[in-house]
Amino acid sequence: MLLAVGILALMALGALWQPHDPDAIDLASRFSPLTIGHPLGTDHLGRDLLARLMVGGWRTAIVVLTVALVGIVGGCLFGTTAALVGGWGETAILRTAETSIVIPTLIIALTAAAIFGLKPAIAGLALGLAGIGPYTLFAHALARRIVAQPYVHAARALGVSDGPLILRHVVPNMLPAVFTHVGSNAGLAVTAYASLAFLGLGADPSRPDWGGMLFEYRMFIFDHPMLLAWPGLAIAATAALFNWAFDRG
Repeated sequence: MLLAVGILALMALGALWQPHDPDAIDLASRFSPLTIGHPLGTDHLGRDLLARLMVGGWRTAIVVLTVALVGIVGGCLFGTTAALVGGWGETAILRTAETSIVIPTLIIALTAAAIFGLKPAIAGLALGLAGIGPYTLFAHALARRIVAQPYVHAARALGVSDGPLILRHVVPNMLPAVFTHVGSNAGLAVTAYASLAFLGLGADPSRPDWGGMLFEYRMFIFDHPMLLAWPGLAIAATAALFNWAFDRG
């Protein structure tokens, strides 16, 4: 968990500092090789690749944090509600969650991006909402197990209502597992956002994203393959690091 926080903090560094202006055009330095001034070189417009990767990193971090927040809040809310209400209410919530799984995540994200534009917060919200179904089912399974514990029955016998019961007993005991489940999907959020940026729906080309860089540099795949290699490696490495961090617990 601490490793995942460290990864997000490193990605967020790009919001505070970049070695160069990521949008500064310098045609005299186009396709510069790796130098001290440009550690990863420059692109076809002479823009610093490291600076552009750093900006893309903090924008991706916003998406990951938004997806995690929506997944944790939504999953805990609907999952615990279903476990506590029981009966037809529980069935309705679970059937709705199962039905939402049928809709591909990217379809929901593409629709939101086409309507609202590809902003990191919007993309994160759309991806998070698309994942509410699995989060709800997972949280429901945890909540059902916790609700069956003797200390929960004792609290109910003492007259504790559902609200305090959820806040004091259910959520604190299920939150670590829900957080790990949502966090383990952070790599999927990274690749999904890169896919949206690659498609360019509503993206602002002046704000570099890793997927958008892949699209922009695709025409140089044979002449200057490193232009695609750096954002591709950033996507793959970030997704792999998130999965590894949460697999370690």
